[in-house]
Amino acid sequence: MSITLKQIEAFLAVARTLSFSQAADAVHLSQPALSANIQRLEQTLGARLFDRDTRSVTLSVVGLEFFDIACALTNQLTRGLEHMHEVVSGTHGHLSIAVAPSVAAGVLPNVLVRYRQAYPNIRLHVHDVLTNIGIDMVRNGSADIALLPEQPDADDLDQHVLFQDPLIVLCATNHPLASLEWVDWPDIFAHDLIVRGQNSSVRQLLEAQYLQHGQILRPAFEVNHVGTALGLISAGLGIGVVPSSLFHTVNMTGMHAGQFKAQAAPYWTICATTPNTRSPAPTVEPFIQLCLAYLKSTGNQPVSL
Repeated sequence: MSITLKQIEAFLAVARTLSFSQAADAVHLSQPALSANIQRLEQTLGARLFDRDTRSVTLSVVGLEFFDIACALTNQLTRGLEHMHEVVSGTHGHLSIAVAPSVAAGVLPNVLVRYRQAYPNIRLHVHDVLTNIGIDMVRNGSADIALLPEQPDADDLDQHVLFQDPLIVLCATNHPLASLEWVDWPDIFAHDLIVRGQNSSVRQLLEAQYLQHGQILRPAFEVNHVGTALGLISAGLGIGVVPSSLFHTVNMTGMHAGQFKAQAAPYWTICATTPNTRSPAPTVEPFIQLCLAYLKSTGNQPVSL
């Protein structure tokens, strides 16, 4: 026979009031129901917990020992329930984020500063990965949320649009493109292009734009990391097409940012992506809302969830 929480509550009420009638009122039981709970508890423990006669109730020697144990159990349960409330409300726990490298270097740091200030008890894990890897991480549960370009034909994912990030052309300050007020696609075809790997979303967008203009993308350099690309660009070894959000958060010394003409301006759509096949971690929704608030404060117009 196991001990129930109701039995412990009944015992503590009697132990604190030394009155069965007062204890019954305190735990909202009838006096016979209270006595039955005490009797079952005593049967389980194999000893009397109270010495009682017609005039008084006192704790037995065993009752005195069990009182400390019962108090510790209820205190631990109370603390546990308080912790679970914090977990459910999203103020305690962990958050694992898969993020595209350009977003990780651009928007994410400012978001994380604000998130840690608002939720100091959340353990954060950031994985800067290519889009296909980030999507896999969300699907297999190794990431709670991904900040990645919008994925077509992904019925198993919830994709909340955060912002649309225009692409810009980066070149050295002494590059011929730096003298142009606006850049169009034909302007860049004759120049060496520095791109990320095949699985980069920006790389895929560039390939589509080149094909649309009857060109085949043949990069001068193909690199894995954003920092490598920026170093090559600043050295004058080629040009790059990168998200504009990156421009405001990394060192652009020696580089010029060229804007595309309005009718030719490409952009990628960044989403907060979660699986719709399982319940999200409680920390996810507060993070999304904080992202939206930050983006709105910087002039981006996020889509309402």
